[in-house]
Amino acid sequence: MNDIKKTAPPRSFVSKINITDKGGFVTNPHTFEEYYVSHVFLKGALDKDTVKVRISETKQFQSTAKIERVLSRYTQTFTAKLFAKKNQLAASIYPYQSKPITIKENLVNASIGDLVKIKIIDWRENHKTAYAKTLSIISSDSDVGSDFLFISGRYGLDDLPIIKIKKKEQVKYESMLTNQSTNRVDLTEIPTITIDPDTARDFDDALSIEKKKYGYDLYIHIADVSYYVKEGDLVDKNAKIRANSYYFPEKVFHMLPEILSTDICSLIPGKNRLAFTLKVEMDTSYSIIKHSFFESTINSNERLTYTEVSKVLQGSSSSHHSESLNMLNELTISLKKKRLNTGLSFTHHETVFIGDQISNINSNLTKEEDSHRIVEECMLIANKIAAREIIGFSKKNNLIGVFRNHDIPNQKNEIYIKNIIAKFSKKRSDSKRLTAKLINEFIDKYEGTDLQNIISIILIRRMNKAFYSTKNIGHYGLGFDEYTHFTSPIRRYADLVVHRILKQQLNNLNTLPESVIICNHGERKAKLASRDYIKLKSLKWLDRQGDKTFQGIIINIKPSFVTICETVTEIIGFIDVKTLPRDSYAVSSNRLALVGKFSKNRYEIGSKVDIKIDKIDILNQNVSFRIQ
Repeated sequence: MNDIKKTAPPRSFVSKINITDKGGFVTNPHTFEEYYVSHVFLKGALDKDTVKVRISETKQFQSTAKIERVLSRYTQTFTAKLFAKKNQLAASIYPYQSKPITIKENLVNASIGDLVKIKIIDWRENHKTAYAKTLSIISSDSDVGSDFLFISGRYGLDDLPIIKIKKKEQVKYESMLTNQSTNRVDLTEIPTITIDPDTARDFDDALSIEKKKYGYDLYIHIADVSYYVKEGDLVDKNAKIRANSYYFPEKVFHMLPEILSTDICSLIPGKNRLAFTLKVEMDTSYSIIKHSFFESTINSNERLTYTEVSKVLQGSSSSHHSESLNMLNELTISLKKKRLNTGLSFTHHETVFIGDQISNINSNLTKEEDSHRIVEECMLIANKIAAREIIGFSKKNNLIGVFRNHDIPNQKNEIYIKNIIAKFSKKRSDSKRLTAKLINEFIDKYEGTDLQNIISIILIRRMNKAFYSTKNIGHYGLGFDEYTHFTSPIRRYADLVVHRILKQQLNNLNTLPESVIICNHGERKAKLASRDYIKLKSLKWLDRQGDKTFQGIIINIKPSFVTICETVTEIIGFIDVKTLPRDSYAVSSNRLALVGKFSKNRYEIGSKVDIKIDKIDILNQNVSFRIQ
């Protein structure tokens, strides 16, 4: 008898495609399963096009998604960067677009490098290239704002629907604020503060803490957006489409109308504001005794920045809220210590551009670690408790919820991480299960060194991505058995949905699977837009440095190239093996080094090397280096 397993029959469905990096995601509308389509199988599809998808399963039961054909184009007009291709003018709407576009009619005399608005005049669906005409010049390549305009155009942020709140509607919201429900708990007399970055434009959360005989009462106040934005109303529909707020130095694209985001919903100081409060009673060892969610009215006494809070905690500044801040500091030190028994602790790293000037703020984040910890740990415990509450509702009523999941690393990545730890620790790879404690102890050895951020980057690249789901599987990175997003309803639609679930005000539970897909797409889009903005700025900054020598740290090894992180911008680039000193190179058995057969030259993960720029590709947002 032939026992060879046959492949499962192919399946097909119609979906919109959401382009990310070189490929894109499609969703089966019947099962809500999401599939990734590799760049080689896009068949000319562009972002948000409607496509017919074919799913095939291999003998190993792995699914492969391919685009059979494009059914309809999402739009005819695009924001594009012009470049020269074979003596013709071509248009780049984003890196590695699967349908090349040639400019056939340059009606506005645009030049190479200009950012322009174009319109497709012939899709030529049976050909490789589409034809377009230029409509207007948005900016020249040398304009400081060009990168922002390109990214906002690439992700369609300017095309998102906008709801302008008329005076009559503004009065309605203001009256809702004034005529508070009698069931709302008045907390306006409790000392309350917000802690945010210097540049914060909206305030989702505020904190209060009181000393009690049994320990402490911790209040985590979250903007009560669901009180103003009702399920299915016009503002809600618009927020669902946006799914996230998008933050850039030049502009913020708010998820909600600005009057709600920055004023009526925002927990600004000195004004009564409506909140959805979580009260957590803790004993003197900071263990939770009990908790409760309720609608409240608060009045934030002061808006503090991370810098100001850190100065108070370090004793270099004073504040009317010093007592509260010191209690919050001690409480969150304990919460974090407990959490890190099962959760991971990666370092913060962030590069900021003001105009075209770089500001690497890693050192500031280290100095402000205590103030960041206060906010982070309070928000984490709130999100964890909210998830538990939803699970309680779900079990009682046989319902689904919205959860923020993070799966464990697969076996291949677990082995790789163990090998990384063994290499840096100069020990043999441990056969024991990979635990958060093992990873944290390893990272802690490099605290305060140049390698701390790089090791975090290496390990994060081997972790699964967190995602929203209607089913809870826990959050591996945080070490929580259950987790959701509850604390940012002004800027994340998922949090707004969670508020409605907690208040038992979600009328149509059947919309949750669709909402989860939209939230995943929105979050992915917001992260990619921010990442691409920083990448463009970084590439242009590097380009201006000329023949300067930089320091790079090797973060991955492949037979044909070495992946490297440049330490100023933290941009990821590549070194072609062909540019290394002449030799025959092979990857080591643990895949952590590239070794020359004759010279015995070794290029190891974590090694620092002096590098120079080989080539910068602005269109595809790539940089290649060569070792100096």
